[in-house]
Amino acid sequence: MTTANTISPKPIYAPKGCNCPIMAHITEDEREDVKRIAELEMRSLSATARMLMLRGIAEYDQETLSAE
Repeated sequence: MTTANTISPKPIYAPKGCNCPIMAHITEDEREDVKRIAELEMRSLSATARMLMLRGIAEYDQETLSAE
């Protein structure tokens, strides 16, 4: 069997352990913002949304800790 006849595995973009999807509704303007950032970061929309969510969680935690 040659390489041309084999099926290459689908690349996995999410880090290991990312198997809990979240559906979020955003406006068209918000989606355009995420799309713009995704293009700048050379990431998929979902990877960009995950990155922004993680950054937001970290910022939230910092603000919450400093408020206590």
